[in-house]
Amino acid sequence: MSAYPIVAICAVSAAFALFVIAALRKGFRTAAGAAVSFPLCVALGFVFAKLFYVLLMETGRMIEWGEFDALFSLDPGTFCFTGGGIGVWLGLLLSARVTGNRPAGKFLDLFTVPGLLLVAGLRMAEMELGSLGTGRFIETAAAPPFPFAVVNEYGEAHVAVFFWEAAWALVVALLSLFDRDCRPGARFETAVFRLCAGQILLENMRSRALSWGFVRVEQVFCAVILLILMLLACVRDTKKQGAVRFLPALYLLACFAAIVGIEFLRQRSSYRFMGETGGFLLMGFVLILVLLLYRSVRVGLRRPGKNR
Repeated sequence: MSAYPIVAICAVSAAFALFVIAALRKGFRTAAGAAVSFPLCVALGFVFAKLFYVLLMETGRMIEWGEFDALFSLDPGTFCFTGGGIGVWLGLLLSARVTGNRPAGKFLDLFTVPGLLLVAGLRMAEMELGSLGTGRFIETAAAPPFPFAVVNEYGEAHVAVFFWEAAWALVVALLSLFDRDCRPGARFETAVFRLCAGQILLENMRSRALSWGFVRVEQVFCAVILLILMLLACVRDTKKQGAVRFLPALYLLACFAAIVGIEFLRQRSSYRFMGETGGFLLMGFVLILVLLLYRSVRVGLRRPGKNR
């Protein structure tokens, strides 16, 4: 039996325990909100992860064939990770409202690091899920050591994508510790933006993913979240007037177009460089530009001389 459920439960429990401990430093009301958020986030995260998967991947089968097995399946492959994240976010907002933690942005900021550690834990748990958490097959005589690759029960080496997803979540958590922005919610939004930007590349490296043909569902979700957060940052930038304030969002769309073009070339090009390595390197470069673009907008929103 896979150890994934045990590892996942431990990761969730540890993350929310850390959240409650951090909230205790802010007072009883904040700690109460953190405690209430635990069952709410777990329930909504589970429901939304399942709901997003069913709506996106199984609707046609349910309508046409009347097959509803996916609704009750606990197979990790029948859940949407981004949908679960949205459920957790809604659980945090609801618990903040119920317990009177206002503004909710400060409550979200407090959850940022525990939430990223939760993501890292859940990603590492995918080590127990075989091909669901790994990348392409590595054709070498001697398999690269972990964390570059993992070997399955047949002795075949595959890229350990789950590890790099966990590592990226930890990097984002470390960066979040040094964020200084006085607007409530900015730390949480920045962390989500960074996490989603990295996931666009990492999701593309997975051998198994929720897909509509060649379109990977989680990548589309990440791109939509990036665009929403960029638009919110543009709207808040009152130092610029008129349509010029939305130029960063336009640049972001151009970066998305570049990523689509790179993926097309990676799949179709006969040039060796545009294979796995070259395509991923180019995509990573574009995503670095995306992160720098958001950072430039976010820096413009800071009020100098004030830190949270």
